[in-house]
Amino acid sequence: MKKTSKILLALAVLVLAAWGVYALVAKNKTTETPVATKPAFKLGVIAPLTGDFGGVGENVVKGIKAAQAVYTEQTGKKIDLTVENDGADATTGLSAFNKLTQVDHVNGLINTFTSTMDAIYQPGKALGYPVMMEFLQANNVSDDYVFQMTLGNDHVWDRYAKYISQSDADQSKVAVVSSIDAAQASFAKGFNEAYGKSVTNFVIGTDKNELRTDATKIAAIKPTLIIFFMTPENGAIMTKDILPLISPTTKLAYDIQLTTGMSYYKDQLGGDLSKINGAIALMFEGDQTSPAYKQFLAEYQKLYPNEQPGFLADYGYDTLLTYMNAYDNNNTKWIQNLKNFNGKGASGDIMFDEKGVRISPLVIKKVTSGELQTISSLPF
Repeated sequence: MKKTSKILLALAVLVLAAWGVYALVAKNKTTETPVATKPAFKLGVIAPLTGDFGGVGENVVKGIKAAQAVYTEQTGKKIDLTVENDGADATTGLSAFNKLTQVDHVNGLINTFTSTMDAIYQPGKALGYPVMMEFLQANNVSDDYVFQMTLGNDHVWDRYAKYISQSDADQSKVAVVSSIDAAQASFAKGFNEAYGKSVTNFVIGTDKNELRTDATKIAAIKPTLIIFFMTPENGAIMTKDILPLISPTTKLAYDIQLTTGMSYYKDQLGGDLSKINGAIALMFEGDQTSPAYKQFLAEYQKLYPNEQPGFLADYGYDTLLTYMNAYDNNNTKWIQNLKNFNGKGASGDIMFDEKGVRISPLVIKKVTSGELQTISSLPF
């Protein structure tokens, strides 16, 4: 064979070999799953998007969606979000749970409302993975698979009761007024046990047509201090109905629902809260000057331009990030990671007690010139 032919043959062999290597690499690359097309983590959310708590539920979901965007930006991992509306109804919530777990086959779950948690608690155990809870667990609070991001009864009512007990309010005739639903009944019970002084309890039904009659019964004992643990809309109506029936010196105190139902109270009281100037309310509150909050706000306003985050939006945001930052594909380790979690979020410090309930920073707000203003922090 001529020298030139040998050289050409050698070159041909090299080209074929190179092409074979290229084809093998290309084949391997096409069989790998690119980051952008890896299966997304399937996350289910159950929240009240209608009814008394619809506005708050919507705020929570908006916060979760802001966190969804941040998580993907920071990790490159996608979250496929499916949101179901329970309308603050346990039966609807159980149906939503069954759809998410049996039809959508979600890999994780965030629940918002109290009564739905009661309905899904037992079947939720079979999931194996932890479930995040946004509002109060009225029952089943234990060292288990549920992690609650807002305040519970522990570490709360003892602090609020102590604050009121040591205040200058006339406590000679105290009325404790609570809605019949599980969360508010639980709040009132926790407060009464911590307060330890004589009170007259009034349990209010859901019928709005009966609220004026209930207001008359409360006013009849001539209370010097009324403490409300009521659902937002009914609490607002009750406040409007009772004001003309009580002494101007009667002190009013509220749980967190004065904040959650702010729009209802303002509607019922003529546009602002001036008619209850001097009233106080309990609230959990983080540091809005913190880097974590500023990041949350920036991402929130990317999604919802010219809109300020509503009540609990920052908690929804922190719930998703806490859940996913603690994630492990071993469910036992995932649960343990949450038990040991200690971090800072948009809503403040995040850590859980031995029952999986967040230990919340609490403040007292006072109605001044028609608006709520923070006047005190409650020590642990």
